[in-house]
Amino acid sequence: MPEHVPFKRVVVTGVENSGKTTFAKLLARELHWPMVEEHARRHPAVINGQVNEETFDALHESQTEAAADVARAGHAGVVCDTGDLVLRMWSEQVLGFSWHPLSPPWPSVDLHILCPTLDVWEEDPLRSMPRLEDRLALEAQYRAHLEHRHHLVAEGDTPEARVAHILAQWPW
Repeated sequence: MPEHVPFKRVVVTGVENSGKTTFAKLLARELHWPMVEEHARRHPAVINGQVNEETFDALHESQTEAAADVARAGHAGVVCDTGDLVLRMWSEQVLGFSWHPLSPPWPSVDLHILCPTLDVWEEDPLRSMPRLEDRLALEAQYRAHLEHRHHLVAEGDTPEARVAHILAQWPW
């Protein structure tokens, strides 16, 4: 009789321009797990530059619900392209205060994967930190927040190398 393996939620995190989406897609494909996309990319308040506290609540709720749908569907796990730490850090940047969810995510996060920022800037309408020095400073804050959470850092010069690096350390 096969052993029951608990559902795993992996959240890819990091500053803008760190390759989170590309990494998340590749990792999900390697694991044969679904991926929850970053909901901010299609949220009207984000697109229109009118982000407020309710926007962060809505993004938390929609991304959490998408991960819960994957768990309820019976999959072994899910790779989430961003999570509450990104929302928290982003709120500090745009609103000047540290947003926290009203309710903890379910399923809970089992592993955070930090994607370090990329040296070369890629234009994107939702990005606001073209200076590498600014992104590195924010990345240091991410690293500090992750110190007491189960996490890995995706090292490597290419997305494929980063995925290989993580899979070599895979905890399950």
